[in-house]
Amino acid sequence: MSILDFSKAKWIWGKENKTADQHLVIRRKFDIETLPEKAEAFISCDTKFWMWINGELAVFEGGVFRESVTGGYAECVDIAPYFKKGENVIAFLVWYYGNGGRNNTDSGEAGFIFRCDELELYSDESFNVAIHPAYVKTGEPHPAYLFGGDNIGFDAHLDFGDFTDIDFNEVEFESATVYPNNVWGEQTLSPLPLLKLFDEEECKYDETETGVIGHLPYAMTFSACFEIVAEGGEIIDIRSDRYNVNGGPGDEFHNYNGHRIEYTAKAGKNSFFCPMYLYGEKMIVTFPETVKLKKLSYRESGYDTKRIGNFKTDNEIFNAMVEKSIRTLYVCMRNNFMDCPDRERGQWIGDVSVQAPQVFFVFDDEAKKLLKKSISDFINLRKGDVLVGNVPGHHFSELPSQSLVAISKFGLLGEYYAYSLDEDMPKMALEPVVNYLKLWQYDERGLLVAREGNWRWYDHLWNFDEDVLENCLYVAAAKYALEMADICDDHRFDSFLKERVETLSANIEKYFWKGTHYASGNFVDDRANAIAMLSGVCPPERYPHIRKVLLTVFNSTPYMERFVLKALCEMGYIKDAFNRMMSRYYNLAVNENTTLWEDFYILGTRNHAWSGSPLEIAFRYLLGFKTEDAFKSYTINPVDGIFKSIECSFNINGENVTLYLEDEDGKMTLK
Repeated sequence: MSILDFSKAKWIWGKENKTADQHLVIRRKFDIETLPEKAEAFISCDTKFWMWINGELAVFEGGVFRESVTGGYAECVDIAPYFKKGENVIAFLVWYYGNGGRNNTDSGEAGFIFRCDELELYSDESFNVAIHPAYVKTGEPHPAYLFGGDNIGFDAHLDFGDFTDIDFNEVEFESATVYPNNVWGEQTLSPLPLLKLFDEEECKYDETETGVIGHLPYAMTFSACFEIVAEGGEIIDIRSDRYNVNGGPGDEFHNYNGHRIEYTAKAGKNSFFCPMYLYGEKMIVTFPETVKLKKLSYRESGYDTKRIGNFKTDNEIFNAMVEKSIRTLYVCMRNNFMDCPDRERGQWIGDVSVQAPQVFFVFDDEAKKLLKKSISDFINLRKGDVLVGNVPGHHFSELPSQSLVAISKFGLLGEYYAYSLDEDMPKMALEPVVNYLKLWQYDERGLLVAREGNWRWYDHLWNFDEDVLENCLYVAAAKYALEMADICDDHRFDSFLKERVETLSANIEKYFWKGTHYASGNFVDDRANAIAMLSGVCPPERYPHIRKVLLTVFNSTPYMERFVLKALCEMGYIKDAFNRMMSRYYNLAVNENTTLWEDFYILGTRNHAWSGSPLEIAFRYLLGFKTEDAFKSYTINPVDGIFKSIECSFNINGENVTLYLEDEDGKMTLK
């Protein structure tokens, strides 16, 4: 990572920078005699910024969330295309959250810093600032503690006009106050692209007794736009259909509120574009009868990556599963991978392990940057030797099960390396992974003493065999650490890792193999038996026994279902995996939502990162796609007898490839 030099620039804000939920406007005029070909601006803040140059929006929602311990990120923007000869103005709206969520941390002070060497322009007292008077506090309800930021309140009576215009009157502004860098730390160049803001689209809506319900074409993160005529003083409330969300299985009776917009109208015409994003498939707008809605529209925003992958067959229900998997993946990508944008926005590392292989099949190289950042977060933001399950963020915690999955071959680290061959990853991860594995001790049987962490969680619902899962996941993690050692040619830890693999494998066999299945108690768990297979603890001659378990036991949520399906496929029972998947995912495939629910029983969020494994199963096993050189070449081995036709696309060596396959006499044939 590249640490940036901001020695010529100063951290600035208004006179008070410790008040939460501030919206600060920053302006700076400057003259240009000769237009530069390039002018790189480096910008960082706590928390989010929007930038206009000469009235044109140049950055929508800049500011990658701060890290838990290492400071912040600065974004680089070439601002030269926005200049004109003579007088120019650069304007910012900066929103300081003043609180933390599951994907961001709060420094405790609002701050902003800017550097552009080509213009010799650096943030200091020459920048003019003012708290935007129209952004006001809303009443209750407020967003759940899992989120960062608050609702958006905007009182049009207090608006001081278009501050992005070069001729805007700065009478209410003052010189910026300079603050010492006591809390923001060093700034690292963001590895991510700027967020993409899509074109404005009109929103079709139905009228209700209390306003309108706008219909979006699919689940998305969006900014609301409207034009109204009002008498003045009316309140327009905007939220999405995902505003109130239940907890997941086991927490389904709790409700979590998202963000909403509370706009107070002035008399006459009003128009508003909200910089904050909402998430959902519908826009619910509430207003009194005295308000006349003239236009309702939206602008989608999201991670700037191009979709390349596609997978269509003659089976429409299966096609819906794949399309919903892709949409679920995309809406869970922004500054970080999220488990869900409508309840938590946390980068739970178990969810990212499910997302990781999907990224390579359907998106371009820009998406891989977010995946690599997730690994960097996971490894570099560890707490001592503990690899915690959701960083960055205030509400981090260790779920040993998710961390063990992530450091396994079938988890985040293994999937990323298999498809990228990026040796930076094992070099960064090997020693921290080994140090984490050293935290476990043996019990009197030579099995692991259970590690509680902050939450000894292996899955939701019931009949999860924690002891078998923990020991087998540990073996899988230790085995992949040995693979990373080979990649790095660093064998300092081999003896420790080999001893752990051998001891645990022998004692899993001794205490957990029951003749027809693996178990630590008096019930059979599909998840535990799947992980026993994937970890290599289970020898091939037992595959028929494991197959029977995985075809008759249905305890897993969509998270662990990924591993059950993978185990069936890896054992060679791909048709069985397909049939199980079609049965378990049926309700999620045919319901009205464009994303996949958190649970098969229609609980929790209506989109959840861990639910998208049908996408991976489609490419990796049903198509039989393999690449051993990071997508420079490939082979396919499609399964016969499932589909009559397949049309799929992916990227090989930087070029799009589309394949057409048809069934001919029971054999899938490339056309």
